[in-house]
Order: sequence, then structure tokens, then C-alpha cells
Amino acid sequence: MDIMSIDIFVLFFFAVVSIGVVKGTCPSTCSCVDDSSGSKINCSSKYLERIPPLTNNTYFLELGFNNITEIDIQFCKEMPQLHTIYINNNLITKVPVNTFVDCEQLYRIHLHHNEISVIEPFTFMDLPNLYALDLHYNNISTIKAFSFMDLPRLAYLNLFNNKIRSIVSYTFINTTNLGLLHLAHNHIKDIAVQICKAVPLLEGLDLSVNLIEYIQPTTFKNLTSLQVLHLYDNELSTIEPFTFINLPSLRDLHLTRNNIRHIREQAFGYLPSLSQLVLAGNPLNCDCSIFPLWSWLIERSSIATNAKCSNGTLITSLQSPALDICNPDNCHCFNGGKCVANGNELACDCIGQWTGEFCQESQCISHDCGFGNCYIEPVNGTAQCLCDDIYVNFCPVPIKDARTKTDKFGWLRNIL
Repeated sequence: MDIMSIDIFVLFFFAVVSIGVVKGTCPSTCSCVDDSSGSKINCSSKYLERIPPLTNNTYFLELGFNNITEIDIQFCKEMPQLHTIYINNNLITKVPVNTFVDCEQLYRIHLHHNEISVIEPFTFMDLPNLYALDLHYNNISTIKAFSFMDLPRLAYLNLFNNKIRSIVSYTFINTTNLGLLHLAHNHIKDIAVQICKAVPLLEGLDLSVNLIEYIQPTTFKNLTSLQVLHLYDNELSTIEPFTFINLPSLRDLHLTRNNIRHIREQAFGYLPSLSQLVLAGNPLNCDCSIFPLWSWLIERSSIATNAKCSNGTLITSLQSPALDICNPDNCHCFNGGKCVANGNELACDCIGQWTGEFCQESQCISHDCGFGNCYIEPVNGTAQCLCDDIYVNFCPVPIKDARTKTDKFGWLRNIL
């Protein structure tokens, strides 16, 4: 063999070896297709109990409907081009920290229909290209702080139908591109206010079919991109002031089948895009406490709503004359008093020393202090008597006589 022939043989040998290193061998139980992006491998429904050795140019991996119980830590180290992984409908109970280290190209992770119970801190982090993460239909009860961290392109997160009890602060760190968050069918009772601050571009939030009893005012404030908010089938009883404010993009707000009886004044504010407010299945009290909601809806006829009183009457069908008695403009309270609903009428809620039907009387007018001076206790606004420098309920003798008799007889001390 001449020198040229040897050179050609060596080049051919290294070319074959190089191709082998890049492409490897397709697992015998799987089907593989190679294209310009690399290998697309389908190992679904093969009764696999673990992930088989795979070619290191794999970019699409289908492992659904097997009996896999765990994922190898740093498995992307052998598949640096991995773009999409389906490992749904298996028996995976946990995702160890560092599982997805080196998965810089990973775009989609599908882990739904497994047995995962806890998401530990730093489980999903430093995945710069991750766009979609699907974890629905697991047994997740706890999501710890820093579970989703440094995922700048994450736009879709599905946690539907788990057993999540709460969403704590710092669950999301640097996930500012998140657009859709599905948390329906869990056991959530409360939402940390900081959660919504961490996902400012959220467009859809589904919290339906949970156990939420109370929403802290301003929880959703400044989610300026939010378009759809589902809160139906929870345990809400009262919507407090400033609960839904400054949501300029919100179109659909669903509050069906809660236990809402009261919607406070200013519960809704600056919702210019709202077109549908779904409140069916709530026993709303249609006494004077309904006036703020009624007047707000009447002024916004473009908002479709099915809100009904507990007796079945549509709130928007209530007649203005019947609600005149509930109009704060027809209620006049003096000295800083405020009109509040009291059943089917308004009443003045007085402050400080003021009392009476219209807060026009000082409590000291009707409070008998005998020979002492009336004093209004600043904390709770109740009247007390001031005898010299002592606060009591009543001063039975003039102050100068009290001092004399105290010195001579010592009996006033017992009275006071």
C-alpha cells in the first residue's frame, strides 16, 4: 500500500469513527429518525423501566407511557442538543436537583402524569431557552422557594390537578416572561402577594377549583398584561376593596360558584378592557351593601354579567328608585362620619366623640360626669370623666371638696 493509499484509509477511518461518536446507535426498542437537527427518538410505550443509552446528537426524545421511575442526574451532559423531552405517564416520584444541569438547549419539558410530590429549590434553574414546562396530574403538594429560577424565556407553566397547598414567596425568580400559569384543581388556600410581582407579563392565570377563602387587596395589582383570571369554585365570601384594580388588559374575570355574599365598595377599579364578569352561583346579599356593585355595573353596560341576588334577581335588573335609599348621596353624616350599609338602609358610622343619627352630637353632651370634666379617649373614641388627674366613670363631688375630704376622711379613694 503506497503512502497516498494509507492517508486515504486513515482519513476514512477517522471519518467513520467521528460519525459513530456523533450519531451513536439507536436503541433497539426505539425508533429513530435523523435529520439536519440531529436524532429524533421515539421510545414511547416500550415498558421501559429506565432511560436507555441514547445518541449524543438527540434533540427530540419521546419516553411517554413507560415504567420509568427516575431521571439520571445531568443526563443532558450526554445529549447537549436536547430540545424537547416527553417523559409523561411514567412512575417518576421526584426530580433531583441538577437533573437538568447542562440542558442549555432544552425548550420543552413534559413531566405530566407522574408521581412527583415535591419540587425542591433549584430543580428548574439556569435553563435559558426553556419555553414550556408541563407538570400537571402529579401529586405535588409542596413547591419550595426558588423552585423556578433563572428561566428568562419560560412562557407556559402547567401545574393543573396536583395537591398544592400554597404558593410561597420567591417561588419564581427571574421568570419575567411567564405568560400562562395553570394552577387549577389544587388545594391552594392563599396566594403570596409577591408571586404576582415576580410574573409581570402574565396573560392568563387559572386558580379555579381550589380552597381560596380570601384574596389580599392588591394581590393582582399592576398585572398590566393579564387578560383572563379564573377564580371559580373556591371558598371566597367577601371581595374586599382594591382586590381587582389597575388591570388594564383584563377581559374575563370568572368568580362562579364561590360563596360570595358581599362585594365591597371599590372592589373593582380601572378595568377598561373588562367585557365579562361571571358571578353566577354566588348568594349575593341585595341589601344596601349591593349598591356600589350595582351602580358600577350600570355605568358599564358593556360588561356582560350574570350576577344575581340570593333570591335569583339579576343585579342589573334592580330598579334605581328601589335603591335610592341606599345611595350615599342621599345620606348626610356630619363631623367625619361615613355612610355604611345597614341592612336595607344606610346609617352613619361616627368617629371620635361624635354620636347620634347623623354624628351631630358629642358624646360629652349626654355623658354625665357629675362635678368632673368629660374627656374623649382618643383610641376608641369613648367618653370618660376626668376628676382632677384621674379618669373615672363619674365625679360625685367638686374637685376642691374632693381634695379636702380625701385629706380629712380618706373616703374618696374608695369611691374612685
